[in-house]
Amino acid sequence: MTALIKPLTLHPSRLFTALLLMVLTWLAAEALIPHKYWANEIGDPDYAELMPQQFGDWVTLPNASAAVVNPVQAEMIDRIYTQTVAHAYRNSKTGRVIMVSLAYGKDQSTDTKLHTPDMCYASQGFRVDDKHKTSLQTPWGGLPAIQLKATMGQRIEPLTYLIRTGNTVTDGSLPRNLERLRLALLGFKMDGLLIRVSEITHQPDAFSLQASFLNDLLGAMPDSVRAKFIGGQPNP
Repeated sequence: MTALIKPLTLHPSRLFTALLLMVLTWLAAEALIPHKYWANEIGDPDYAELMPQQFGDWVTLPNASAAVVNPVQAEMIDRIYTQTVAHAYRNSKTGRVIMVSLAYGKDQSTDTKLHTPDMCYASQGFRVDDKHKTSLQTPWGGLPAIQLKATMGQRIEPLTYLIRTGNTVTDGSLPRNLERLRLALLGFKMDGLLIRVSEITHQPDAFSLQASFLNDLLGAMPDSVRAKFIGGQPNP
């Protein structure tokens, strides 16, 4: 018995509709891909130039890049960051030294995420203890931050870090991804800035000193400059 197989036929109007839907779907997907950088929206900040040399009782130490230890390998820095800045400030009254490290990525796509200090220090042999979330109280609102202690031998380095992604400071993957999505829907690729302040010390007030230091540092900046560190630009 011979089976008769009829070729599948499509009415021209249905074929046209299917092709039109495919084209519209492709156009919609293309429209959702961000083509502008949020970094351009805030003026392509040059963080080395924006960091003050002196503010309050804090004065920059010479050769700061040599004083600030960066646990991230050089090749990784070049791959994931657009800019890195290192400063060390000495308090003229107490003599205590705070180290500041900035890591900036212009395009925070999924394969170029900022690497947080807790991961970087641990990968370089430091023991990470006392890690906890906190909210830094500032005149510009509470800023979510992470505090921890990195230890290697006799070296104890309490540190505080916070991350600006796009127009806000975020404290986890979910809020960062939500900000990335919000900006993407507006046509922007999200940027990201990691701010780390630390001190090699056994003093019990290290975290409170770092919070005070950050308030002084941010307070010494004009509003337009401060927004490049912690967000707060008018939303697009």
